[in-house]
Amino acid sequence: MASVQGAPASGRQARTDGPVAFVDSSAIVTLVDRDDASHGAAVEAYRSLVAAGYRLFTTNHVLDEAFELLSTGVGPAVARQWLRDNRLPIYFIDETDLTAAAEMIATRETNAPITLTDALSMVVMERLNVSDAFAVDPAFLAELN
Repeated sequence: MASVQGAPASGRQARTDGPVAFVDSSAIVTLVDRDDASHGAAVEAYRSLVAAGYRLFTTNHVLDEAFELLSTGVGPAVARQWLRDNRLPIYFIDETDLTAAAEMIATRETNAPITLTDALSMVVMERLNVSDAFAVDPAFLAELN
């Protein structure tokens, strides 16, 4: 797996050209679960992003969340296979991100629930100036708007 924070795990310099999109666990689960009602649309969206030259990435917290969702949704064997095959670059959450996400949650003026993983994702997107996300979770998408 490549790292987004600092130098990539491969040791090569990260590319800085082209559009970038964050990948949420909801998109990962929908892509992997062929029985999901949105699977076909997610595959098409993924292909469109790749064809448009998007560089996709996620966070280590989303990686964990996707693995847990896949384990319970489609089974541990499929989840383990996805984890082995995953090639998304991973941004590793740091203390600054965690502090900002906790503050985002603590100071919310709405009672609409938000997960820590979603808050961390939004903080990272803001930090990296990424406005595009590949997600199918309506709550996550609503938070981005």
